[in-house]
Amino acid sequence: MGNSKFSMNEDYFKPNLICEQFQIGSFHKVLGKLGGAFNTNVKMETSEGEFVVRILNENNTIKHLRYVGKMLAELRAKGLPVLAPLLAKNGDSFIRCKDKLLQVSAFVAVEPFQCRESQVYASARSLRAYHQALEHVHPGPKPGWSFYRSSVYYKQANDRLKSLDMVPQAELSSMVLILEDLSNKWGRIEASLPKAVLHGDWHFWNLGYTGDEVSCVMDFDFMQQGTRIHDVAYALWVIYVLLPEYAYSFDRTFIEGYGPLTDEEKHILPVAVARIAMFFLFQSAYASNPLVKWQKHYPKQEPLIQWLSSEGAIRLEEITKAASDQTSSCRTEGLPMEKDDPS
Repeated sequence: MGNSKFSMNEDYFKPNLICEQFQIGSFHKVLGKLGGAFNTNVKMETSEGEFVVRILNENNTIKHLRYVGKMLAELRAKGLPVLAPLLAKNGDSFIRCKDKLLQVSAFVAVEPFQCRESQVYASARSLRAYHQALEHVHPGPKPGWSFYRSSVYYKQANDRLKSLDMVPQAELSSMVLILEDLSNKWGRIEASLPKAVLHGDWHFWNLGYTGDEVSCVMDFDFMQQGTRIHDVAYALWVIYVLLPEYAYSFDRTFIEGYGPLTDEEKHILPVAVARIAMFFLFQSAYASNPLVKWQKHYPKQEPLIQWLSSEGAIRLEEITKAASDQTSSCRTEGLPMEKDDPS
């Protein structure tokens, strides 16, 4: 979290109005801007304590915010420690200031991710509990922006990159060939994959911890119905790209923590991870400077995509099989399916 200055001159940030609408006492002071790439998060102090004001990205919609509110209530009712926004006087979880939507939540002091294997395991268990808690709810409106994209998105992004003619064409052509193969594999099996309400951005820094247990789940901007393997694949992508020095322990630990996958999910997992890597690469099509974006992501995503089509696919097959065998053994022998603290 950062402490960069936040301008009080913004038309949409009205502390007294925020305090009055969310009934959080009288305004004292702004304590600084917090981290977050999608929304602007500002910490402030009132007579009732410390709160976080989320100035929402323009891609958020009222319909989706209300849907998320219902899902968070369901999760809390089932005991999951989700950080839900406060309700305003009108009963909604947001207010409008000028052209912006704002939310407020209590500031929760939690421990950040410390790259401990036991935290990775707890994260995966929490994701499984999250998916199970929302197994039977009806699909709601999709978010205005998402990491979870259809094959149509990739085709459109590719067409745009070709028309812009700004990225190295040899690199683009090689990625397009792989993308076609990934899309074909995904298309053949997508309908048979288990569905869930996705978190949509499940990674270790969107969780708070008490010791090695998850005590807070945050940031539900991308919640939507989809194939649950996407959330698992996204967490693995985070491990491979952002935590490469831990990859060969954290990937196994996360899969063990999440628990058994269906045969279809085991088979498609490398493809699902590769499609997420492709997403970040093909987002270059919509960047203000496509070449700079491509040059930033190609050295990161291309090796991962290639690895997932060879040794990585073998590794994930072995890990998912071992995790299923371990679960089956525990059930047969009546043993608790817990993992010892590796520390």
